[in-house]
Amino acid sequence: MEISEKFFYDFTVDQDLLDDYGHVNNARYLDLYEDARWDILNKSGYGQEMVKMSRKGPVILEVNVRFKSELLPGQKIRIETNSRRKNDKIFYFDQVMINEDGKEASRAVFTYSLFDLEKRRMIKPDEGWLKAFGFG
Repeated sequence: MEISEKFFYDFTVDQDLLDDYGHVNNARYLDLYEDARWDILNKSGYGQEMVKMSRKGPVILEVNVRFKSELLPGQKIRIETNSRRKNDKIFYFDQVMINEDGKEASRAVFTYSLFDLEKRRMIKPDEGWLKAFGFG
C-alpha cells in the first residue's frame, strides 16, 4: 500500500473549543482534523478555491476516531497526517493528535475519495490531486 509524505498542523487549544467540562468536545476533534486536512490541500494549491473552480474535491466516506486523553485550554497540539492509497479511488487519511508533552490525545482514520460535484460520483484523481494528497 502506497503511503504519502507526513504533514504537520499545529494549533493551540483556545476557549472557543471547550465544552462545559472544560475540555475539547468530541465533535470538535472532527473539525480540528478537517482543519489539518484543508491546510494540506490549501498549501498544495488544491484547497477550497480549486474545489470551486474544478468542481471536484475530496469527500469523506467513513471515519473512525479513538479518544485517548483530553485536550485542555492552552495546550499546544500537533496533528500529524499522512495518506494511504487503497486503490484508484479510495484513500485513507491517518491522523493523530499529539499534545506538547508528546502524549497521544486522539487517533483517527478517514476513508476518502475524490468526488465530481457535477456528475455526483467518485472519480480517479489526476496527478495534481494525487500530489495534493501527498503522493508524488
